[in-house]
Amino acid sequence: MLNEIILAVIQAVTEFLPISSSGHLALFSTLLASHKGDVFFFSVLHLASLLAVLIFTRQEITELLSFDEKYRKMWIYLIIATIPAVIFGLVFNKFIEQAFTSLLFVGGGFLFTGIILFLTKFSRERTEINWKNSLVTGLFQVFALFPGVSRSGITISSSLFQGIEREKAAKFSFLLFIPLAIGAFVLEFGTFAFSFTLLISFLITLVLSLIFLNLLLMIVKSGRLWVFSIYCFIIGVISLSLYFV
Repeated sequence: MLNEIILAVIQAVTEFLPISSSGHLALFSTLLASHKGDVFFFSVLHLASLLAVLIFTRQEITELLSFDEKYRKMWIYLIIATIPAVIFGLVFNKFIEQAFTSLLFVGGGFLFTGIILFLTKFSRERTEINWKNSLVTGLFQVFALFPGVSRSGITISSSLFQGIEREKAAKFSFLLFIPLAIGAFVLEFGTFAFSFTLLISFLITLVLSLIFLNLLLMIVKSGRLWVFSIYCFIIGVISLSLYFV
């Protein structure tokens, strides 16, 4: 159970901080020789993070469900931004699963995330969310299907590059997580097997995810998302070193 708890804590800490939960789960599950390549276990942890997002964005979700004219466009933007990752995930599902067992992919993903995060240091607010920048954000989200590439980091960064207000960029990223997490869980539901360890891991991930969601929003609003690039560069080099050793 200890290994599963460690992985649950890693998921909660790294899912919303822009340092890639998938990369850390792949790295540590390989080092711990526990759940190596176990995509279902990872998807359950993502489901806990999903519940945390639903709680955290309950106001935005309530507004969306009202179908008020003001929020109808947001539905369109979310759908547009979700389609690329859904299509790519369905077509290349097996390839993505294999990537989770390769430290070469993990290390490269961390370095890529580091570069993207560092570039946010030069972003400026100048526009609102529209269908064009939603599509670009959705295309960037495709990269986050691979281990080492932070989904929150890549989607928030791509929005910031396009001049979207920091808080709106973060909230848009959180909402985008919802359909992606549901889809990932549904794909692996056929392998479901309940256990007490799985339940404990789920609860730990849920509670800690709520904490780090609040922390990430504070960091994005402060304009200091780029500082996480330093960590990503370091963990990326470590991952590649382990691969080549």
